Amino acid sequence: MKEHNSSDSLSPSINLERSELRYIFYQYDQPNLMDDLLDIGFKEHIFAGSPFTKTMYFGSKIGLKPGLSVKARKYDALPEENIFHIAKEDVFNILEIKSTIEQDDYFFHGLLNIDGHFEYSQNLIEEGTFQIPGNMIVEVQRASEDGLLRDSTLKTKSRIKKTDISKEKIQSELTLKEIITLLCRNSDLDFHLSQKLKTILNNRIRPLFYNNLFPYVMTQYRRHHFLPLREDWEDLIRITIDPGVEYYDLRFQNPQNYLVNPELTGEYLKREKFCRLEIKMDPSIIKKELSFKRKLSNLLKKYGCLAHISKKWSGSTLVSERHIERQVLWKEPFGTTISGFFPIDPNWFSYGETTESLYKIIDQSKNFSTYEDEPRILVKNRNFIRGQLGVPVPSLELTIEGNKITYNAPSEGHIVKMIKNQPEFYIVEENLSPIRSTLISSKKELDNILHPSIEIEGYTFFRSYGFLTVNINSNRVYKLTIERKTELRDKLPRSKIYCKLRYLGNEVGLSPIDRNDIYGELQIFYNEFFPAMQNLSSSSSVFVNVPKTERIEKKE
Repeated sequence: MKEHNSSDSLSPSINLERSELRYIFYQYDQPNLMDDLLDIGFKEHIFAGSPFTKTMYFGSKIGLKPGLSVKARKYDALPEENIFHIAKEDVFNILEIKSTIEQDDYFFHGLLNIDGHFEYSQNLIEEGTFQIPGNMIVEVQRASEDGLLRDSTLKTKSRIKKTDISKEKIQSELTLKEIITLLCRNSDLDFHLSQKLKTILNNRIRPLFYNNLFPYVMTQYRRHHFLPLREDWEDLIRITIDPGVEYYDLRFQNPQNYLVNPELTGEYLKREKFCRLEIKMDPSIIKKELSFKRKLSNLLKKYGCLAHISKKWSGSTLVSERHIERQVLWKEPFGTTISGFFPIDPNWFSYGETTESLYKIIDQSKNFSTYEDEPRILVKNRNFIRGQLGVPVPSLELTIEGNKITYNAPSEGHIVKMIKNQPEFYIVEENLSPIRSTLISSKKELDNILHPSIEIEGYTFFRSYGFLTVNINSNRVYKLTIERKTELRDKLPRSKIYCKLRYLGNEVGLSPIDRNDIYGELQIFYNEFFPAMQNLSSSSSVFVNVPKTERIEKKE
């Protein structure tokens, strides 16, 4: 597990050829899938002394930057409790920085092919598009970091360990305080970094994290490692299974002084009820070894493996939802959620635009303000299959997300405002609780529960960035977001980007329900925000680490 560098200076290891394919499968199938991996030429490597992997993900107060992943990892003999403490002297084995090389690099996508009988296959990747036996479709998509169903990326990976930066080459690891120092500012540690690594830190990491560092989530899991039996594949492929990943919310005990005293408290959030399967390999293996590619593809098909969002984005969604729950709001329309949205220019879905740009509009608003003095950026990610029951006139909408299947009534929505040469504004009311839902524990259960008349529409990838706002006249609290929904139909991705205001509740208490009041506030949102977003210049490079301006006083 531990790599040692004999050099006084660290040079980041760069492997442009490694592909990372991420899938999930159902937990009851884990023993059989592990046996099948042994049958196709792998052996399990067990780390008995440190079976638990704990990974802390870092972000910025202005949000998570697509294409950038910064995490500290440790390997431990014991799991964490529901509540735990991380002291500044606590050590981590690895500080890892993953950065997308270029925005227009190739990103590979395993695509899902579903026919009318819901016999589907999630497959390996290859250049071009073609058919192979078993109705398995394989494609390469050229897309950005946020692309649909990203399973594999070309990345520059830099791993920093204390043995790489210490003059005395002390055989110990980086402490939490040293990690935060490296990420946020110059220090004596820099004297022993390679020039390449200093460039990465000074140009991409520190401008983003200085005064903005935010360790937003920690994951914990007991990982199963599978290595190839073939010696010539030893450094070319590795397969891991992470069953029941656990997520923990992280908070600084002294957020105003974390550079000096970075003490953290972790709180248990959730355990996934499925397994994650990750395949890290050199793409040349599946190009040259067609027999192996077929075996691995059949294994993915056999267990219904589905592409899924990463642990990073799953964790960011959980901590954002937990933050909303902590506000303890009263909801007027019981069992429903009301929101209004309008389409916007795609440039708004860029890192920074959902923070400093929207702050500017909020500051000038006569009707809305940020709910918190220091707004917390809320992120939501979803990756799911959507279908319909009762076509051509759908009576129910079906969603398969992870190991959960839900049946919902179609949303009730209508256009409430149309202006010539301007986008429509929609208000939508949706039920919070599904009509029917269940958790799936095996591929067999999935096949048995699906109704034969279900028509699958395609794969959907959803991501939103935003923060909490409040109507200063009614004290109703809303979530303001920039959202992108990408649907894969007929093997072609189609994206919609829009600005949305979603009603969450109020702090005062229960009051008579008047939907028209909420509808009216949503229309005020459209009247203010649409022209402001049209007038405000969109430039995603402007708003990184911009000092917060004083809030403009609201006019009476």
